[in-house]
Amino acid sequence: MRPLQPVGAYTYRGMFYKGDAMSNVPTITPGPNDTGRVPEGATQTLPLITSAPTARQHSNEQGGAGISDDEAYAKLKAKRAERRRKKLIRRGIAAGIVGGMILIAIIVSVILTSQPQSAGGPVTDMVMEGTFTTTVEAKGQLKPISASVVSPSVDGTVASINVQAGQSVNEGDELMTIKNDELDNAVAEAQRAVTAAQEDLKNAQTALAAAQAAPTSDADGATASTDATANASAVTSAQRNLASAQATLDQANAKAAERTVKAPSSGSIVELNAKVGATVTGGMVMGEGDTSGGKQCMQIADLSKMKVTVQVGEKDIAKIAVGQSANVTYPAFPDIVSQGTVTAIASVANSDAANGGGGSSVTFNVDILIEAPDSRLKPGMTAEVSVVTEQLDDVVMVPTMALMTEDGERYYVNLATDDEGKETRRVKVTVVTQNDNDAVVGKTQVKRDDQGNEINPNVPVTKLRDGNTIVVDTGAGMTADGGDGMPADEGM
Repeated sequence: MRPLQPVGAYTYRGMFYKGDAMSNVPTITPGPNDTGRVPEGATQTLPLITSAPTARQHSNEQGGAGISDDEAYAKLKAKRAERRRKKLIRRGIAAGIVGGMILIAIIVSVILTSQPQSAGGPVTDMVMEGTFTTTVEAKGQLKPISASVVSPSVDGTVASINVQAGQSVNEGDELMTIKNDELDNAVAEAQRAVTAAQEDLKNAQTALAAAQAAPTSDADGATASTDATANASAVTSAQRNLASAQATLDQANAKAAERTVKAPSSGSIVELNAKVGATVTGGMVMGEGDTSGGKQCMQIADLSKMKVTVQVGEKDIAKIAVGQSANVTYPAFPDIVSQGTVTAIASVANSDAANGGGGSSVTFNVDILIEAPDSRLKPGMTAEVSVVTEQLDDVVMVPTMALMTEDGERYYVNLATDDEGKETRRVKVTVVTQNDNDAVVGKTQVKRDDQGNEINPNVPVTKLRDGNTIVVDTGAGMTADGGDGMPADEGM
């Protein structure tokens, strides 16, 4: 029999410890008041030698059922694993909080650095000399200056089409033909009527000639005269019938000729809906299963000139005048810029606005004529129009933002006196006109050349020169005058 070994074990605060030698048994040092008793929360187990079963058994302090060493050790490992799991969770939460704080710090840093710095130095711009323009912007669609709709006057089935979309045609060119059996039958019937009338007239004329050639004895004279008169009347009636039959034939032929559709004007085929075999009714071509009334067969447009109709608001319509120039651009072709001219301005507002419709603004139609448009342009394309409502050449301009005023009537600018714009002096200016970007400054004076001749007498004159530096903002969040109330230097 294997000799038994001493076993040391104890339970402390619900935790069970074991060891294979006495050296593994924790030492519990009693306090002054703990003499003769076991510390609270601990069950003392003394070494003993006795016969033992294969699995060692220990009792808890409540005297409950015993558990084996292996079971106690397994529970200990499970509790330690649970501890480690909770610790990892706490670390993960802490790491997430720290990471979130770092992310917030980065975002705040980016926002702060993206803000304009109020003390980044003076903001300057330049005095310019050149052409000043004020414009009114609007959008519209390209239209041909004139267009003709091809509308056949006879019904039937499209027999042939002699043109294609985009093709240029001249007035009178054959575009298409229409098959109509009724017209063919009408011509044939009218022709038969003419033939019959011609035969009747021939017979009447023969009878009249025979009557006129009969003997003229007294006995037969009266009868012959009567026959001649009757035959003459028959000839006259036959002539009338023939003329009527011929007129009917002419009408039938003319109607049948309309089966050949010709170009009503010269231009380009900008729309082609007709197809061979399609039905034509009331001048419209019907598609398969079409119940909407059909489409126009063709449209011919004169693309040598085009126009754009734009809608201009009531606040700007007073600035528009016939004859003003306009620049026209196209989103479909950014490289094309057309020169246009205002040719017509509506006398009344658009119907919706005039009738108190739901529109939020009142607009007027304005037509812009484009001479010799680019061949790539097509009717229906979007056109962006910029009508030049004011233009001054050879004038001095300052940025509108650079204008300073204390009373809303007298203006000045801050002219930089050093390279960095930190030193400035005020220069009074007279504002002639301005738009959102630039202001024309100066006083209108007569300019003369060396010989004393007047040169462009309407050009404003100023002491400012092209290339002068103007301080718009000091960089400290305030305008360059600083509100110091100092009087401006003399200027124009």
